[in-house]
Amino acid sequence: MRRRLLITYLTLTALLLLATEIPLGISLAMNTYHHLVIRQVSDTFVLASAAAADADNPEPEQAWANRADAYARDHDTVVLLFDTQGKQIRSTRPGTLVNEDEWEDVLEKALGGRSTVPLDYSFNVRARPLFVAEPILQHGKPAGAVATIAPTSSLRSEVTEDFLLLLGAGLIGLLASALVAIPLVRWSLGPARKLHETVRKIAQGQYSVRAPAHRGPVELRDLAEAVNAMTDRLVSVLEAQRSFVADASHQMRNPLTALRVRVEALETVVPQEGQKDLVVAITEADRLSRILDELLALANASAAGSGTITVEVRSVVESRAQAWSDRAEEADVTIAVQGRPVAAVCLPGALDQVLDVLLDNAISFSRPSGRVTIRTRSDDTWVYVEVEDEGPGMTGGDKDRAADRFWRGRQPVGRSGSGLGLAIAKALLTAGEARLELEDAAPHGLIARAVLPRVVPASALRDAAEAESNSART
Repeated sequence: MRRRLLITYLTLTALLLLATEIPLGISLAMNTYHHLVIRQVSDTFVLASAAAADADNPEPEQAWANRADAYARDHDTVVLLFDTQGKQIRSTRPGTLVNEDEWEDVLEKALGGRSTVPLDYSFNVRARPLFVAEPILQHGKPAGAVATIAPTSSLRSEVTEDFLLLLGAGLIGLLASALVAIPLVRWSLGPARKLHETVRKIAQGQYSVRAPAHRGPVELRDLAEAVNAMTDRLVSVLEAQRSFVADASHQMRNPLTALRVRVEALETVVPQEGQKDLVVAITEADRLSRILDELLALANASAAGSGTITVEVRSVVESRAQAWSDRAEEADVTIAVQGRPVAAVCLPGALDQVLDVLLDNAISFSRPSGRVTIRTRSDDTWVYVEVEDEGPGMTGGDKDRAADRFWRGRQPVGRSGSGLGLAIAKALLTAGEARLELEDAAPHGLIARAVLPRVVPASALRDAAEAESNSART
């Protein structure tokens, strides 16, 4: 955005400078040309007047010739003298001919007694010589004509210098505009960038950040205040929701526990035909208790702040694999751990809880004699913790909804989940700027992947800094 605005501003400035300098350059060129024409017309008129005045001298031709030669030498100009028939009598540069139609028209007018002032000529880019002719008048009648031919190459050089000066002035003006535009654009868009970063952090669950509302244009300050007010309202609503879930879960646990105890106490007085219903009631009470615990865990996960810590992923994986080994043995499932040690960033205890959810699902959905593989790998930015099973897997639609609260897909025999496990795992990862991914395994099964920000070792940072320094010196 900043680059586009700066380019737009400088483009408009450049167009404005061009729209100003091009007419100015043309005007300067025409002005310079007209000065040359006026000076040459004036000098030619003086020579014609001198020719008319010297007609009464004993040696008129020689006197005028000396004057014409001096003028031609001083001004690098050819001076021509014509009689009334248009015949060339004298030339300061022998061999010069009037052989252009335009020149012939000018000479014909001068021989007819009319002065020609070519001020309406356009500027000649090809630097053609300038031809001017003035009549020699004696007693009001034309007695010949004097013509001058002046080169205009120096005029073109002068005009080129003027254009280069204008171009240089334009570039300086453009540079000055850029120097003014850069801080202006930063002042205008700096708050917008801060506002964008703030909104992005809020979307990631960092509800404590606020947009700066004291800098930039009034419109952006008003927008920042509106975003802050919206965030405050959102935080209050979320806090009320979390508090309700936590309080409801906590307040319902004690009555539920008491109810379960009382139901179990009825075992001795319930007849044999009612024992089955009694077992179902106790099972449902246990399930409701687990749901309350998971609701409380989900509320806590959603309320988790950004206080992340660094964990060594491989050791956490091995610890959770050992903790679930008995459960896996009961289900005739083997747990294998693969990968090298790597450090990642997450919320305290989040990776343990996420692995508990993923291992619980993987073991539950695995077939007897199946295998659950926990794999760790990493790249320059992320650490990947994958739990792969050999179960039936999920369809595309099921994977899209798997992390929704209370959503339950196809359940294995004997399992009665609450549909909150993956929702809790996703909430814990999202609060720590991580994410949960589900992917099909080959040839069958599911890969549940926790993607965590990687911690770059200090030694790696030093090596990178040294490599950059060496490259700069090279």
